[in-house]
Amino acid sequence: MYKWLIAYIAAFNEDFPVSDVADLNEYEICRIIQYCVEHNTKYSKEIAVAVVGQGKVGESKTGAENEEG
Repeated sequence: MYKWLIAYIAAFNEDFPVSDVADLNEYEICRIIQYCVEHNTKYSKEIAVAVVGQGKVGESKTGAENEEG
């Protein structure tokens, strides 16, 4: 986890908001930080839901919800 925290700081010049993900386990936090660093995207709650998969039915952010059927 240390490696990814350092990478996040290097990428965004700010600490990762660990308090926002305090209810997750270390593996899930590492996945979120890794995603942020690899996709050059700062942390947001939407990213946590997408990466960890704790979204509820109907809250998908895949883009398919914008398609007209």
